[in-house]
Amino acid sequence: MQFRTIALVAIMAVVASAARLRRTSPRKSTAMSLLAQGKAVVALDKDMKTKMVVQMNASIVDPCAGISCGELQCPTGFQSTKVEGHCCNYCVNPNIKIEAAVTGATGETGGKESAFCPDVWCFPTMCEKEEVLATTDNGQCCAECP
Repeated sequence: MQFRTIALVAIMAVVASAARLRRTSPRKSTAMSLLAQGKAVVALDKDMKTKMVVQMNASIVDPCAGISCGELQCPTGFQSTKVEGHCCNYCVNPNIKIEAAVTGATGETGGKESAFCPDVWCFPTMCEKEEVLATTDNGQCCAECP
């Protein structure tokens, strides 16, 4: 009887843990989405060379009590800018436009969409022998070397 009770409790704990793992956590905002929404800016770190994304947060109440900021000398093109939710100004260049580093396959470098498989891009092969072309019968998405 006692063994059944322990086994039942163990099974319930495993099921509860599995359910907790399956729960999806709320999606965190990426730097790109924050920049696009105007909720972040690109600024320079204290070395005046390293670019960083600074998230603006207006929900913090008086975070700067007792903090004094030094004088900020910004390089050409950058201007000293107060960012909501931060104590000290940052050197910000409003003309910097950040684009996504990864765009995925576009066909610009010779690739083309597969005629047989969705969401697959085929690129030229460097076969020494005649390549095996993709068909509906052989199950290939793209041409392959033999």
